[in-house]
Amino acid sequence: MMRSRPVLIAGPAVRFAERGETQSMKLTLHDLDRLPVYGEKRRDGTRKRVGKVVDVIFAADSLVAVGYVVGRPDVLFVFRRKDLILAYDRAKVLADKIVVNGKQAWGKGAAKRLGIDWDKAVIWRGMSVRSERGTELGYVRDAVIDEADGHLNGLGLTGGIAADVAVGTVDMPATLVKGWDGSAIVVREEARTIASDGGAAATAGRAAAVAQDRATKATAATVKGAKTAAAYGKSAVRVAAKSETAKKVGGFLKSMADTIKEAAGPPDDD
Repeated sequence: MMRSRPVLIAGPAVRFAERGETQSMKLTLHDLDRLPVYGEKRRDGTRKRVGKVVDVIFAADSLVAVGYVVGRPDVLFVFRRKDLILAYDRAKVLADKIVVNGKQAWGKGAAKRLGIDWDKAVIWRGMSVRSERGTELGYVRDAVIDEADGHLNGLGLTGGIAADVAVGTVDMPATLVKGWDGSAIVVREEARTIASDGGAAATAGRAAAVAQDRATKATAATVKGAKTAAAYGKSAVRVAAKSETAKKVGGFLKSMADTIKEAAGPPDDD
């Protein structure tokens, strides 16, 4: 029997069991975020660290997680390497990491084995959510999935920083989720009746208004600061490009071309 209102909490993977069912592990997107990923075990028993989980990928036509986006560290802190796609069924989630078990776990090999087109798969986090009749309900902030098969157990919605502070967030069971329609995650109309967890508005209307105003101003200040930082960053790049140090570094990087290509390659079984 599934909980009618799953709790989306951060931290290590959450284990819980309802009466009459065996213990299972439920994972949230927050749990999985930034977990280090280690490749297939080598002959000497060691595993190579590939990168960290960037996001979870869901099938386009079902409520099932089918893979992970794995971000790899930049080469020499300069060259950006492409993210990799790891098949969900080849990844074992441990307390503080994910390990790969089995061949054809990555990219094209995994897609061919599973009969999946990664280009049609969907990253749910951040996706807009609306009801069957088109009412906008917010965005996906988190989701609960079953470790064993990746099936969705629950969905968490956010209305944005200001809205969450003032009104709160909303969690709903998977039974109310219909799936992705090509542009948004669609949920049943009943989802509109679910009460939020209670933000500032749950205690006092005036406090909510103040909190929302402060959150809005803080967000605006952050955006302004980011633009300023970006402007300084561009200026710094232009200055550095003309310096002798930049020329020396450029020569060094050019001489390391073969090493960079080797380091940038995909896992051995891709």
